Amino acid sequence: MFTPFKNKNSNSLTGILSDENGTAVVRIRNAGNANTRLQSCDYEPASSVDTGQQGQILKGRGLDKQMCSTLLNIGEYQLLVVDAPEVPPQELRSAVRWSIQDLIEFHIDDAVLDVFDAPPGGPAGTLKQMYVVVAHNAMLRERIDKLEQTGVNLKIIDIPELAMRNLASRLPEDQSGLVTLYFSQEQCLITLTHDSTLYLTRTVDFKYSDLDNDTRVPIDFSNRLALEIQRSLDYYEQHFHKAAIQTIAILPPPVKLDGLNSALQETLGLTIRSISLNDIISCDQEFDPASEAACMLAAGCALRTETRAL
Repeated sequence: MFTPFKNKNSNSLTGILSDENGTAVVRIRNAGNANTRLQSCDYEPASSVDTGQQGQILKGRGLDKQMCSTLLNIGEYQLLVVDAPEVPPQELRSAVRWSIQDLIEFHIDDAVLDVFDAPPGGPAGTLKQMYVVVAHNAMLRERIDKLEQTGVNLKIIDIPELAMRNLASRLPEDQSGLVTLYFSQEQCLITLTHDSTLYLTRTVDFKYSDLDNDTRVPIDFSNRLALEIQRSLDYYEQHFHKAAIQTIAILPPPVKLDGLNSALQETLGLTIRSISLNDIISCDQEFDPASEAACMLAAGCALRTETRAL
């Protein structure tokens, strides 16, 4: 996505995800699917470090000598789908900027945007559309400055939806279509992918504090989540003229969610898979559940294969 600096060729990429809950740092050697391997994976929860010390954690990892990427957090950007303007490539961003000015939550002059292709859809698959990622310039600049101050060699700023696409593309089910679920502290992010392409994404609000120390997922939430998945599947089949997806992959959640897999399987009639890092990439490291959940999107960020902004 956002590529503020010129990339250098490298077979390794380090993904960094930092929020109020902690900091995940994942380094992956990406030399083709057969040779892609986890080199390191670490997570420091915020409970053990204060804000100033988080910078020290990054400084001690030699990230000035590694090509690094980071992720915006859910809520720090907007992901829009717009009709692709019929303009020369050099005029594309200007045309998109003009078309979205009434769709964003701040003045267009304060916006930084990037675009990537959306799959053709509509009647006979002739509708050409684009994804547009929009973030506030001040927020993006602050993120870059903080990482630069710790010596991070930042090359790419990405978004969770594309990190999830990268993870899904490592699973065999993605070749025929896959629903993937990622649970943050506040939302469940749903993506529908096929053959390493992002087709659809949706967010469902959900707070773990609503569980009241009971890890069993409330029936109303599992029903609401199933409904949103079914709506997404219906749109995917009808708009993109695709065969029905048969599998849901659930990335490790921050807390145990008892009964979710069985509830979704019973309601939707699909195969439900709980995914670990070992399903995604070759690695020798063992993970505790909380660390694995926190590192999953950072791993997806480090699995990026695009070498430039689109």
